[in-house]
Amino acid sequence: MKKALVTVCVLLTVSLVFFAANPIKIGVVGPFEQEAGAWIRYGSLYAAEAINEAGGILGRKIELLFEDDGVSAEKLKSAISKLVLRDRVDFIMGGYSSGSVLGAMNDLPRYKIIWLGTGAASPQVITLIESDYDKYKYYFRVGTLDSTKQAVSIGKFIAEDLAPRYNLTKVGIITLDWTYSRDIAETAVSICEEAGLEVVFRSYFSEGTTDFAPIFKRAEQAGAQIIIDAIVTDDGIQFVKQWYDIKPNFAIVGAVGPALKPEFYDQTNGKCVYETSAYPNGGPANLTAKTLEFYETFKTRYGIAPGFAAFSSHDSLYVLKTALEKVGNTKDTEAIIKALEDTDFPGGKDNTTTVAPVKFTKYHDLEFGGNYAQGILFQWQLNNGVPEWVAVYPQQFKTGDWQKPDWVQF
Repeated sequence: MKKALVTVCVLLTVSLVFFAANPIKIGVVGPFEQEAGAWIRYGSLYAAEAINEAGGILGRKIELLFEDDGVSAEKLKSAISKLVLRDRVDFIMGGYSSGSVLGAMNDLPRYKIIWLGTGAASPQVITLIESDYDKYKYYFRVGTLDSTKQAVSIGKFIAEDLAPRYNLTKVGIITLDWTYSRDIAETAVSICEEAGLEVVFRSYFSEGTTDFAPIFKRAEQAGAQIIIDAIVTDDGIQFVKQWYDIKPNFAIVGAVGPALKPEFYDQTNGKCVYETSAYPNGGPANLTAKTLEFYETFKTRYGIAPGFAAFSSHDSLYVLKTALEKVGNTKDTEAIIKALEDTDFPGGKDNTTTVAPVKFTKYHDLEFGGNYAQGILFQWQLNNGVPEWVAVYPQQFKTGDWQKPDWVQF
């Protein structure tokens, strides 16, 4: 009898050790042949390694399984299917293209698996959840910031900061003729209009435009003091260089995609000084106690600067960790969803968990404004001969003051 009891105890001990050591499997999807995919890969690896070194989640290590989505809804759906049905992952994270994510979200009710999103800025993602919560409640947008909210940050910076400081009265738009870019520019300029500024110029240029001089001349003649731009392509490099060379009498503020990388200074031959762009809930600013260290360590460790999807990829694992530790297991999906809905990591030095502010709305969007998700406005500056990328808005996250281009008079 004693021998049998000892045998049972040994088997139970072995079983408990096995299950404790069984990793939490997380499927990571993204365009891994592109730079954005590297942000997702390295952001998740950065967090997973730190969490595992600290003991994992509920005593279990994190195991990441990567699947390329090919920036295609069909490929993303296939990637998720493989991860869920063959690899038996516990959770999904990642995704970058709005179109791909929207197409793949229809499979969530079948799998009933939680997906922590790291890209997909389209407002339609959250509209889908709002339209049928029970069907799409499995998706949480940890990043990036809704494109319209990025525009709100741009508009507020101009209307509430620059306009009263410099007595500005006139703004204009010069932007890439893409729907995404138009939406950002028009949303930002509408906020300026509501604040009493006059919109005196609009120009939408085609991708591949090489000569911006005629557009700049017309904008200057119209009296624009600030030009709102939204250029996600490499056209932004030529645009900024010519603005600096021609020196029209207006500042540029908006969303130039290439400007959000350290190499932009060299790409423009140093002619990006005074350019100002919004970074969606990330960047080298005092967002939380961990942000600046994360930014610099990421660059050193992986050889590239962390783009916005790196921030949300890192934070996805910490948000998940907090929820799982609250619930106490990885299987009670409904309880985990409720725990995720209670996520509350505001910006500021007291947040030592995430690298960007994270809190969810009723329909799983990022809470926007105040000490939560923001479009952080960064300006390229040359201070004491040293190029710097300075956070200038909002007030609580800034690392320096905005500088008026030295040739602009207003």
